[in-house]
Amino acid sequence: MRRLRNAWVLALILALPIALTVIVELSRLEGAPLNWAIRAAALLGYQFLFLAILSSALLRELVRFFGRPFITLHHIVSLSGLVLITLHPIGVAYEQASAAVFLPRFDSLRLFFALGGRPAWYLLGLAVLAAFLRQVIGKGWRWVHLLNYVAFLLGTAHANLIGTNFQDLGPRIGSVVLAAVALAVLVRRRIPARAARGKGP
Repeated sequence: MRRLRNAWVLALILALPIALTVIVELSRLEGAPLNWAIRAAALLGYQFLFLAILSSALLRELVRFFGRPFITLHHIVSLSGLVLITLHPIGVAYEQASAAVFLPRFDSLRLFFALGGRPAWYLLGLAVLAAFLRQVIGKGWRWVHLLNYVAFLLGTAHANLIGTNFQDLGPRIGSVVLAAVALAVLVRRRIPARAARGKGP
């Protein structure tokens, strides 16, 4: 009975970002189908990245609630987010016939944040790689893994400054809320770590 309940809860958690992506896309049917796919990949990947960040901070609690299989789901969501966010620039590069979309721009601070998805993509790759190599890197992998938060904030800036789906008020407010929650999660994770160090000899 518990397993069935947990399965339904997990299904609802995964269905929510998919449903939100479909709703947002249907409310703004602009451009060719390729444009829809590019935008949908970015929006869904952005939400999956948030779920990965949130679940990593609550991993012990969630494992106690759902059981060990939740760790596998966490990894699946994380990798799915990275794949979707990777498909976004690949689609843009194909559409523009240019690989320049993968290069960060430093012409101005505003342009850097407007194209913040570019450096965010590299930071996400480093964070995921650190997680896979944690046995080799040691405890330091956690510091590299924190790049997920920087990437998420850069992605939020990029989405709000030039993202087509984020020109409406609803997605804008939603992204600000998610960014605030991500920052709160980061603070929640670091304060106990500092407190623990302070109690040491």
